[in-house]
Amino acid sequence: MVARFAIALSCACFSLLLLASSAEAGARGRVFPRTAENIHLEMVFNYLEPDPNVETGVVDMVWGSDYATLPVGVYNTSYIPISVDNFTHTVAWYQKHHPDWLEYQCDRKTLAFEFGATNLAPLDFTNLDVQAYQWANWVDAPLALGYGGIAVDTMNLTNDWQRCGHYDTFGAWVQQYSGALHDTRFRQDVLGWENATYKHVHQYSPTATMQVNVTYQFGESDEDNIQLMTRADLLLDERGFTNFGVPPARPTPGQWKTIVDVLKRVQSKGLCYTTNGEQSVPTDEISLPDRLWVIANYLLVKNNCTYMYISGSQDYGRLITFPEYSIAIGHARGAMTKTQGVWLREFSGGLSLVNPYLREKTVRLPAGNYSDVNGNAVGPTVPMPAQSGIVLLKQ
Repeated sequence: MVARFAIALSCACFSLLLLASSAEAGARGRVFPRTAENIHLEMVFNYLEPDPNVETGVVDMVWGSDYATLPVGVYNTSYIPISVDNFTHTVAWYQKHHPDWLEYQCDRKTLAFEFGATNLAPLDFTNLDVQAYQWANWVDAPLALGYGGIAVDTMNLTNDWQRCGHYDTFGAWVQQYSGALHDTRFRQDVLGWENATYKHVHQYSPTATMQVNVTYQFGESDEDNIQLMTRADLLLDERGFTNFGVPPARPTPGQWKTIVDVLKRVQSKGLCYTTNGEQSVPTDEISLPDRLWVIANYLLVKNNCTYMYISGSQDYGRLITFPEYSIAIGHARGAMTKTQGVWLREFSGGLSLVNPYLREKTVRLPAGNYSDVNGNAVGPTVPMPAQSGIVLLKQ
């Protein structure tokens, strides 16, 4: 955390820096498609779609697209992981040409592979030569092809893959981290890489943007979380309101409050937002109540550049749609408010209601005639089971 300074000028300069960062993110966010009306999607990858034109009129953006400029009207970003080579060279190539770029665990023998992917070389992202290589090949090159921005993945505050150090060009061991999950220097290095890459993207082009896949990490400092989540133009929250699809696929009431409160802070800094609705079951088995939980939460928090997506467990790369995406909910008429023990937001075409708590509630609806998303009349009261969401349309 920034220390308190007795000198007022220092505080003023820091405040101006925060305001400048927020204004910059807000300005960049305006290049994204507008989302004030109805439901808007950011598709997660499209490598399984041979014809990108299937996205036309269905999705606004693609996270990690295989197509730079197609289809017309879709905002495409190019995928870049912070810490592995997902594209160009094998582990053996690095061992031969750049052995000092490879990151090891503390036994000094085991490469710090991620997610068990032994075919992806783990790179020392603090190495300035590695950063220059990443920027040239995975940032500048895609932007030159016409991508709107980059989509940064695998950034965490915790040292999940037990990174410890590397060998220098003379073969001497260089210790960087303890190998433990919580490592102060590791956190600082991740934040440093993000900050440097964000600056590089913005220096490359006045319209280029950077999206980051970052989720609030409970147990880590709030300051570090907010910094990691906001040094970007758009935040993609892969956990969303479904806990990465890991049962129980609902946050606790306390976690739900933190997620919503943090999101408000992120949006207040000018960032756009995507909530991912990953489920634990196959995509074609996702129930209507589970879909409505994601959609109702999305509607509670959406503003002019807020997106969502729903899929089965890691079922990425193909276009997935559900009938509820086409409902005419319209635009928000105000902020979310708490009423009768649940959260409600009124739209020009209906209501979004979320009960994030552990007890069922019965809610008396505002005056008017309403139907559910299937056209069935409801009201004047509706039952809301524990940890549920519903979307109602005005008749």
